[in-house]
Amino acid sequence: MDKIILDKGTIRALASETRVDILKKLDSGHMTFKKLCDELNLPKSTVHENLTVLVESGLVRKKNIDNKWAYYGLTEEGRGILHSGKSPKKIIILLSSAILSFFAGIVEIYRVVRSIFLPKGVPEAEHLIIGLILISLGFLFLHLLNRSRRATGKTGI
Repeated sequence: MDKIILDKGTIRALASETRVDILKKLDSGHMTFKKLCDELNLPKSTVHENLTVLVESGLVRKKNIDNKWAYYGLTEEGRGILHSGKSPKKIIILLSSAILSFFAGIVEIYRVVRSIFLPKGVPEAEHLIIGLILISLGFLFLHLLNRSRRATGKTGI
């Protein structure tokens, strides 16, 4: 699942800490109603009320087996919400792009500075412009990395 669309019901479902705790418990696998009550150490009425909201929002699915047991589990949307911030590929790409841009930008600016101080050196404006653009791109990549980490609840780089 690439995109997660947050509608009114999904936002309502995620607005409760108890419902988020239920989602986290169900992330480990399907559970019965009783098992959820025991794991969360909450009254049956509280778990039932919150499970109803999660099922209605489409984050949790109820599966009846043999008309005896009902198991609750995450839907793809529920799993996607829990794991939406865990994209190490994106972080690695942004961080490596930022480092590469900074390095290349510094090399280009060094070429300009070196040409100023060398005899018969004429500074090449292209190197200065390319260097500044690459360093700006490095800052942009770092900003995007920081923004994506903040959106997942992680701070810093």
